[in-house]
Amino acid sequence: MSTLPEAVRCLSLDTAAVGVTAALADRGVDAVLLKGAGLARRLGQEGHRLYVDIDLLVAPASFDLAQRALADLGCVSALPEGRPDHRSHWYERPWRLPGPLSLTVDLHRGFHGVADPEALWTGLWSSAQRIRLAGGLVTVPDEAGAALLVALHAAAPGRSDRPRADLLRAVEVFPVDTWRAAAALAARTGALASFALGLRLTPSGAALAATLALPQQGTPALWLRAHRASPAALTIAQLAELSGVVDRLRHLGPRLFPTPASMRHASPLARRGPVGLLLAHLGRLARNAGQLPAALSEVRAARRDDRG
Repeated sequence: MSTLPEAVRCLSLDTAAVGVTAALADRGVDAVLLKGAGLARRLGQEGHRLYVDIDLLVAPASFDLAQRALADLGCVSALPEGRPDHRSHWYERPWRLPGPLSLTVDLHRGFHGVADPEALWTGLWSSAQRIRLAGGLVTVPDEAGAALLVALHAAAPGRSDRPRADLLRAVEVFPVDTWRAAAALAARTGALASFALGLRLTPSGAALAATLALPQQGTPALWLRAHRASPAALTIAQLAELSGVVDRLRHLGPRLFPTPASMRHASPLARRGPVGLLLAHLGRLARNAGQLPAALSEVRAARRDDRG
């Protein structure tokens, strides 16, 4: 069972989720609560599964309108001004809610591993269900949508152990037919490789993937992200998967030379005028160079595993 402060925080997040989705609806923006209390209920872990932010999915075409609505509500972007840098997933943008508590809305127009965000929105929204939460109503994915998201999150866990724990629980409680429907949704959204890889991260998930006859072939970049590789290794693997000089320069450029806004956001030194910004860039380049040998070793290991 969660402790009182954790329970209070989750209740605050639930209340905020109700308020934000209602405010978005007033502006003509539909939204789906991707995880949080909705996923906790699907997994039979209400009151036990903790969460730290509010993940809302909107239609890709509504993303900019939703951002303006959040700004009108007094929310502040947690990313540097201008275009998000490479460290921020293209499909989401975090916004800090006003108020005494530090609460964040992660506004999504897609999800990790999804090649067709519009198909994801259509698939999740068309089968979504309304649930009561904190004195209001929110829209959440159906069971198959939740299964898809759990597997995709396991394939991109960041530094958290929560995605793999959610996967273990989901494989235990969701029937095979639910996973079969989730696999079909993954195929429609171009997420089948990430879905299959996510499932195979646990023994029970791997057995389920075999039952569903999911494809085994992934990519080194997908493998590295799922296994929490270093950012440098992931960058190299992604670079190798691109074709053409222009695409590779677009990929590598912002990683080697982030925008001044991004540097100032991440580095106190970069905020100390032009000289500080230059020194921060030089220090970053030196760190990247020092990480290169280990990153190359990680990529070689990923390629061996991918072939196996």
